[in-house]
Amino acid sequence: MHNQKLIEILTEGEDGAVAIATQGADGPHVVNTWNSYVIIDDEGRLLIPAGRMQRTEENLGSDDRIVVTIASRQVVGLRYPGTGMLIHGRAAFVSDGPSYTTIKERFVWARAALVITIESSELTL
Repeated sequence: MHNQKLIEILTEGEDGAVAIATQGADGPHVVNTWNSYVIIDDEGRLLIPAGRMQRTEENLGSDDRIVVTIASRQVVGLRYPGTGMLIHGRAAFVSDGPSYTTIKERFVWARAALVITIESSELTL
């Protein structure tokens, strides 16, 4: 579902911000993390360490849809250096199993792994 461009955005150049949006009873909620914190597992899912993200977890408990933006100023996009990707998917927090172990080995401070199954992705820049 993802492509080589997503891998480039996550691994090349300076670290960038990732925005993670969920929908709650009181409206949209957005949290941030870093490109370097995102891992793509063997199934093509995004794994993100969660230290806090309590509102995000609460929102996903009633609506598992998620929207993520990931960007890099160094990776060439549609026309020029700098690109972003808009990702739509389904997500859940896990605190045991292989996805959690993968996150915990790299980020000892993580209380859980946010696991995102990508449904669609598109370049935005």
